Amino acid sequence: MDDMHDLVGAYAVDALDDQEREAYETHLAGCDQCLAELARLRESATVLATSASVAPPPELKDRVMAEIHSEAAPVVPMKSRRSRWPSWAPLAVAALAAFVLGVVAVVQTVARNDLSGPAGVVAAAEAAANDPGSIVTDFETDDGVVGQVVLTADGEGFLIPSDLDPLDEARTYQLWVLTPDEQAISAGVLGNDPAPSRFTWSGDVAGFALTREVAGGVESTAGDVVSVAEL
Repeated sequence: MDDMHDLVGAYAVDALDDQEREAYETHLAGCDQCLAELARLRESATVLATSASVAPPPELKDRVMAEIHSEAAPVVPMKSRRSRWPSWAPLAVAALAAFVLGVVAVVQTVARNDLSGPAGVVAAAEAAANDPGSIVTDFETDDGVVGQVVLTADGEGFLIPSDLDPLDEARTYQLWVLTPDEQAISAGVLGNDPAPSRFTWSGDVAGFALTREVAGGVESTAGDVVSVAEL
């Protein structure tokens, strides 16, 4: 009976052969302890995998299972399992953990790679907007809001444009930081059709400005102002 309890990890990762699985399922039907442990293992794997919203690569489980079988002792009749499974069971449980952690690793890698893309910048800006001490302000025109600026207390900034009309290739949008001593310091050349972007700024801030300039940007704005957001 103790050997049967030890099979829960192997059963959870589908590492039993047909005969073993049939025998274990018969045991499982009447064992509350094993049912509870199996549910716990599967719930942990499901929560991590589904919350990630990213499927692990198929080769990950194949590699884990290959490693299990390469380490496992040769199959012997069920009656002589007492000497095999005390060492096998931790390996099976570790394999399940490796598979679940592999899902997490894939998700973390995808998340890191996505941070430089527009969706990653928007997500980072939304998180930063909730940080204590962050500045959040909108660029507004007569037609409505055309962008939002977020600047954290640590100097990490984000521009999230919205409903900005694309310019021709000879023009660009440019972001400016307005200082308390009435200077306008360039915080980024945004291109003629801006995407969500990042900038950095250390120092006091009195506001922000969004302008249209010649392609490539300028050191001092020519004054074609789209919007000013004063703090």
